[in-house]
Amino acid sequence: MEKLGAAKETSFWWEIFDYIQVTVTISGCLANILTMVTLVKSAHRFSRLIKILLQHQSLVDACVCACATALILQPNMWLPGNMIGDHLICYVWHSQAAYWGLVAVSSYNLVLIALERYLAICRPFAHTRCSECSRKSLAKYGVWLYACCLFFTHGCYIHTRLTKGRCESAYAVEGKWVKAYFTTFVIFIYLTTYLIPALTMMLLYSMLGHQLRKRKGNSELGQSKTIDRATEQLTKTAVTVTIIFILSVGYDLHYFLLAYNLHVIEYTIGSPVQKVGVFLSNLNSVVNPFVYASLMPIYRKCVIETICPSRAKTEESNITSLTLRDLSNSSATLA
Repeated sequence: MEKLGAAKETSFWWEIFDYIQVTVTISGCLANILTMVTLVKSAHRFSRLIKILLQHQSLVDACVCACATALILQPNMWLPGNMIGDHLICYVWHSQAAYWGLVAVSSYNLVLIALERYLAICRPFAHTRCSECSRKSLAKYGVWLYACCLFFTHGCYIHTRLTKGRCESAYAVEGKWVKAYFTTFVIFIYLTTYLIPALTMMLLYSMLGHQLRKRKGNSELGQSKTIDRATEQLTKTAVTVTIIFILSVGYDLHYFLLAYNLHVIEYTIGSPVQKVGVFLSNLNSVVNPFVYASLMPIYRKCVIETICPSRAKTEESNITSLTLRDLSNSSATLA
């Protein structure tokens, strides 16, 4: 009886946890959509390259939040009931291959943002050349990014099995080579999805920080105070997002590594520990818009203009009237 009561209590608390997750992920999805709309409407406030990267980051993060919400709310291992749909849902959706593919895209887009910040401050001429790339070239690089991320998560597609119309959390194939394959795959996905992006961003931001300190120490290297302040705010925002990525996404991948390589724990899709890992991975996509709002005043202003365009017009008209009044007073004084 005590065990049954404990199981019910545990189930109750995990249901509460799922409700919290859904609330957080829906909020993150809406916040990222608002970010996309804001960046589109206020495109002239940002440079072309960083605007594209931030828009893409918001799009991918919104998709991650939407996928996470659907994974939580769906019936356990549900299937549509037809052959093609059952195979796609079981091997692409329930295996979480699509979800982790989007997480990988989000990770490498953060790397591209770090690279853009590095070029903008340390290699301005190279940054100018990149900013002048055509949309066709940028789209081609985007296709390569998605193709690489789909390849990085290739092992997830056989992490579930379709048996007699049921999808199970078991290997889709059997054989002596499967264990060796998954051991190699776990190391591979840990390196490509987490460790390499994290180390790359740390390296780029360390060089960038050194350049900023050097610029502050030498007035001849400095630009105007306004440009330097905006650059510092944007860079600080990117660094904060990177730190959140390292702390949040790493949990589930470390858990994955411990389960399949060191065999310390068992990794089961839908288990409590795995749910916590997915929740932390979701936070990486949820918090980005709130970080932008906290550290970039220009972004906060753009969001207010997006939400309340009438207020923005009122403020603009007030500024214009004050400017005209100052000009008329100056003219009267000169006369």
